Amino acid sequence: MKASPASPGGSPALPAGSPTSPTAARMREALDRQRAAFLAEGPPGAEVRIDRIDRVIALLLENRARICDAMAADYSWRSHDHTLLSDILLPLSALKHARSHVRRWMRPQRRTPELGLGLVGAKAILRHQPLGTIGVIVPWNFPVAIALSPLAEIFAAGNRAMLKLSEFTPATAVLLVELVHARFDPAELAAFAGDAEVGAAFASLPLDHIVFTGSPRVARQVMRAAAQHLTPVTLELGGKSPTIIGRGADLDRAATRIWAGKSINGGQACIAPDYVLVHASDRDRLVECMHAAVRRMYPTIRDNPDYTAQVNPAQHERIQTYLRDAGRRGVRIVECNPAAERFDGGTRKIPPTLLIDPPDDALVMQQEIFGPLLPIKSYHDLDEALWYVNAHPRPLALYYFGEDGREAERVLAATSSGGACVNDVMQHVFQSDLPFGGSGNSGFGRYHGGEGFKAFSVARAVYVAPRLDVLAMLRPPYRGTFRRILGFLLRR
Repeated sequence: MKASPASPGGSPALPAGSPTSPTAARMREALDRQRAAFLAEGPPGAEVRIDRIDRVIALLLENRARICDAMAADYSWRSHDHTLLSDILLPLSALKHARSHVRRWMRPQRRTPELGLGLVGAKAILRHQPLGTIGVIVPWNFPVAIALSPLAEIFAAGNRAMLKLSEFTPATAVLLVELVHARFDPAELAAFAGDAEVGAAFASLPLDHIVFTGSPRVARQVMRAAAQHLTPVTLELGGKSPTIIGRGADLDRAATRIWAGKSINGGQACIAPDYVLVHASDRDRLVECMHAAVRRMYPTIRDNPDYTAQVNPAQHERIQTYLRDAGRRGVRIVECNPAAERFDGGTRKIPPTLLIDPPDDALVMQQEIFGPLLPIKSYHDLDEALWYVNAHPRPLALYYFGEDGREAERVLAATSSGGACVNDVMQHVFQSDLPFGGSGNSGFGRYHGGEGFKAFSVARAVYVAPRLDVLAMLRPPYRGTFRRILGFLLRR
């Protein structure tokens, strides 16, 4: 089967079944090699884990120019500076954080034995042991960051890894396969590129954990494939991440920070602001501030090296479909195009575009946008805005702008999302000491900030009994002493 067009979440649909192909055979061979090495060598020490992390760091830093060039070729144009920010700096920060914490994370943790048995020498210990081989299914929108960031805690936890790279960024995939295999034995880390059939075969492997980033639709297929082997999964999905602007917010600052995030990768980011909720009395002023923010950051767009195109013709056409649908519905469409350039052919760039108060049945409000369109919807009181957010599936991120700390706390307490920012957007994912993940329809499981170390480990409970046989009184035959002790333990 041919791969279906890329979904907004950055991943193609997986075909049914577990196809056999040369790539599928090589993936199974790599998994077998990793399993054999894992069993033969046992959990690696800290030095081995740090060495693997260091090699990923070197891969990134020594090849950043090649990575920027490959991604620009895949997109027809992708901002080199945005690539350095999102696909080099982001995984680099995660790798450095894991390297500096791995020894502490590895230490056994002492817990408190029941019944006061610690006083006579009993021990309760939590040990984190590696799962084995972790599979990472990588989307096209941040193909380097999402391939390499999880390796920070995968390797810190003592595991080996296999990567399935997206066919929608072929130059980047070919480069990553080359770079990975130049620095790693396939028994440590292996990378494969391929279409949806390869993805189906990858998800069907008896891996020890799968990390998938993409759309909820494809995530269900990955879970079905993983269920064959009871493989646990971490799902980092998308959704419509809202931005709520409170009364009294600095609208110019909000507009600048919203577009600074929204324009990364041409809006093709799962945590990009998907729509804005603003008080009706502030709406028109916000639109003016949005125009001014775009003018400052992107005085031109078509040939501006800072502005990224849509990844392929299918994604470009999908965004145009949203615009045509909004136009047919009479939605006010405000194109932020400071130099009044033409975009009617020869480029996959789309200028930042505002859609003012689109109806909820418009395509732009029904599906994750994954592009440089930004609906602005009016509300009349904060309860209305909170109700609107909560009436929809839980988003991957939620953003609030305002100067009222109590209102910010109210927004955070009354809503649910994978992550959140106050007076900024997307910055939570750049915090190395914070976990990242979704909630409900936007996914589950966490990595970053040490949470991945736990997710990619077996939390093994160990009890070490004392020499003194204190628990003899709790064994049959059950008599008065046992019943007195049990009665004492059963008290309120």
